[in-house]
Amino acid sequence: MGTSDRRITPRFKLHTPLSFRRIEALAEGAQRAKAINISTRGVYFITDLDLQVGEAVELLFQMPERVTGAKPSSRRFTGRVTHVESQNMPQGLSGIGVQLLYYERDLLRVEN
Repeated sequence: MGTSDRRITPRFKLHTPLSFRRIEALAEGAQRAKAINISTRGVYFITDLDLQVGEAVELLFQMPERVTGAKPSSRRFTGRVTHVESQNMPQGLSGIGVQLLYYERDLLRVEN
């Protein structure tokens, strides 16, 4: 079964700025990235940080109206890394897929 066969929510190619960090290593601080695509259940972005499948991450970004149908708002998500792709990526970078588990509205705005 191909990746597109498993999707139950539409993906939108939106390059939205985000910040993320490992939940188990909060002392590392937040990393910045740009989402490549977003759905109501997940996000895909590129980073040079070495993340592992199954790892818990916290992400902060503004969920676009195009995805949710609601007014855009900054949200702090807890998610789980579902896949890591290093093939066809520039040296040292990986594509990271994260399943979004739950979120809280965040009072801070994500900067571009």
